[in-house]
Amino acid sequence: MNMYLTKKRGLSEIIATLLLLVITITGSAFLALIVQGGGFSASASNPLASAYPAYSIKMMGYDTRDAANLLEISSIDNKFDEKICTASCQGSADNIPTDVASGTEFIVLQIKNVSPNLVYIKSIQINGMLHLWDEQTGGKLFDASASDLSGNYPLNGKFSILQMSNLVQKSDNKLSEDEEIRLVLKLSKSISPDISLSKPIQVLINFGSTRATELVIVSGDTK
Repeated sequence: MNMYLTKKRGLSEIIATLLLLVITITGSAFLALIVQGGGFSASASNPLASAYPAYSIKMMGYDTRDAANLLEISSIDNKFDEKICTASCQGSADNIPTDVASGTEFIVLQIKNVSPNLVYIKSIQINGMLHLWDEQTGGKLFDASASDLSGNYPLNGKFSILQMSNLVQKSDNKLSEDEEIRLVLKLSKSISPDISLSKPIQVLINFGSTRATELVIVSGDTK
């Protein structure tokens, strides 16, 4: 009788251990789904991107002038006011800079993915202020000749992506191996004070890696 009880107890312990193992595995999988689905992963669209080095993104040129046709792109015109207007243009921030009610001004960055991998331009910080990709610009011809809120150009605090060959704004924020693009940023009205000319501008490009690409450019300049 005692032997029977001992065997039964031993079997119960094995079953309990197996059940605990199943619950643990199921719970771990469920938690992983919650984390990924909730956007907690910094590189959910490309899980391997977190290992890419910061120098994967190379600056090929930029234009931060208080001038017209930045980087020779038609209609990207800043107001000739001897500054890059941000905070003092917040009342009509989404208007183009040359409107009667001036909006925040543009800068253009030309970058290249020099890594052998696909990356995503997730965000860009300018002097510590976050700028996000303006999805409504996707697939639309860039045109900043008149104030507009429908995606002809990015709104303040956002950017759009132009290929090198045309002025149609990209419909995604992917950057393929060796691909070179132009980032058109409409500066955030939250950058305070306005950016004076001939001053350093700190640029951080988040492409999904654990470290952003850090760059320093000069206001009122072009390269």
